[in-house]
Amino acid sequence: MKKYLLIMGVLILGTPVHAQDRSTIMKDVTLWYEAFNKKDPVLAETILSESWVDIPAAPGQPPGSKGVAHVLVELTTAFPDFKVTPVEILQDGNKVIVRSEITGTQRGPFMGFPAKSRKMTIQAIDIHEVKDGKIVRTWHTEDWMTGLHQLGVFDK
Repeated sequence: MKKYLLIMGVLILGTPVHAQDRSTIMKDVTLWYEAFNKKDPVLAETILSESWVDIPAAPGQPPGSKGVAHVLVELTTAFPDFKVTPVEILQDGNKVIVRSEITGTQRGPFMGFPAKSRKMTIQAIDIHEVKDGKIVRTWHTEDWMTGLHQLGVFDK
């Protein structure tokens, strides 16, 4: 019975090589968040495929890896203290799912709304697809409704 459980464990958990691949993929994805926190589009571009697809793309965002600079400028202009903190990271094959917390104080216009110097804290979920050491596609959703409430957009 013990031998059967050991064999099943190896089959389920994979080999050490697989574990190394997991580690590399996770490291590549965590660099994405480091790039946002350092406000460094060049770092972000190093881990993105040139044909990276951002789903959904921001209004006016150029296609491919060059589009990350547009997003960074928009966010860090509106929120100079913008920060993304990964809270939970899960991996399934070549996809990495990240639940994160986004914080920032609005100091400039955002989505057409003027700044009221209010702080927001919202949750985000990202799914990154990795191929050959590069992020090729990112699906993401952020709780902007909560953020807009915190920023006072709906105040009367």
